[in-house]
Amino acid sequence: MKISPEMTSSNSAPRESSSRRLRAIGRSELASPDRKRTYNEELFEQVAPRYRLATRFLSFGRDPRWKRVLVATALERHYRSGRAARRLSAARGLQPAPVSIDLACGTGDVTFELARQAPDGSVTGVDVSIDMVRRARLAQAREKIANASFAIGDMATLPASDATVDVVTGSYALRNASDLEATLCEVFRVLRPGGIAAFLEFSLPTSRLRRALQLRLLRVWGQLWGVVLHGNPEIYAYIARSLSRFPDSTEFVALLRRIGFADHRSRDLMGGFVRITIVDKPR
Repeated sequence: MKISPEMTSSNSAPRESSSRRLRAIGRSELASPDRKRTYNEELFEQVAPRYRLATRFLSFGRDPRWKRVLVATALERHYRSGRAARRLSAARGLQPAPVSIDLACGTGDVTFELARQAPDGSVTGVDVSIDMVRRARLAQAREKIANASFAIGDMATLPASDATVDVVTGSYALRNASDLEATLCEVFRVLRPGGIAAFLEFSLPTSRLRRALQLRLLRVWGQLWGVVLHGNPEIYAYIARSLSRFPDSTEFVALLRRIGFADHRSRDLMGGFVRITIVDKPR
C-alpha cells in the first residue's frame, strides 16, 4: 500500500495536550464537518494519555475481547474469500496476506491485533490525533511489531490508492467521522473488490424509547468516567452526544448498502449498546 509521506513523518512534533477545559460540543458543531473535526482533535489530545484505560472502564473490561473478535472475524472472511477467489480465477493473482487500514486507531489496539493475527500482512493505523499516533509508535517500538505503521490523517482522506486494501477496521471510529458518508465512500474506494470492512461501534436501536434510555445511560456513564479520569464530565459525555446524530441500526445498514457494500452481518454486544458490523465490497 502506498502511503503519503506527509501523513507518516515520524518527525511530526506532537502538540502538548490542551490545558483548556473541554466544553460540551453543541449541535451546530456536530452538524459541521470542519467544527466537529476541530473538536475531535482537541478532545483526543486530552484523552490520549488515558485512552486505553478509559476504554477498559467504559466497557466493563470487555473492550480487548471485542477488538480481538472484530479482527478475527474480519480476517477469517478475508482468508476465506481469498481462497475462493483463487479457486475461481487464478488469473486474479490475489494473495492471502492482507493489506489493512485501521481507522481512528488511537493508541494502536486494533492495529496491533491485526498485525499479530496476520503476521504475513501489513497494517497502517490512521488517526487525526498527533499524540495518539505518537503513543502508538512508542508502543510499537516497545512491542517490536514490524508489520505495522501509523499515519496522521483524517478518515475521509485515507493514505491509499484505489482498490489496494484488503481489510479496513474501525473501533469507535465512525461516530467520530466529520462526514460519515464521505468516510464510508473513502473506505469503499480503497478496498479491493472482495475486501472487508469491519466496524466496532456504539449502536442506536430503532425504538425511540429505547434510544432515549440508552443515550441517557451512556451520557451518565461517560460523565462518571470523565470526572474520575480527567476531572471533566464532558470528556466522555461526548460519546452520547455524537451517537445522538449517528444513524440507528437500520439506517446504518441502509447507508452501507447505498454506498455499495454487500453481505452485511452484525453482532450485538453488551445488550445492543455496542455492535460489530462486517460488510464486503462486491467483486
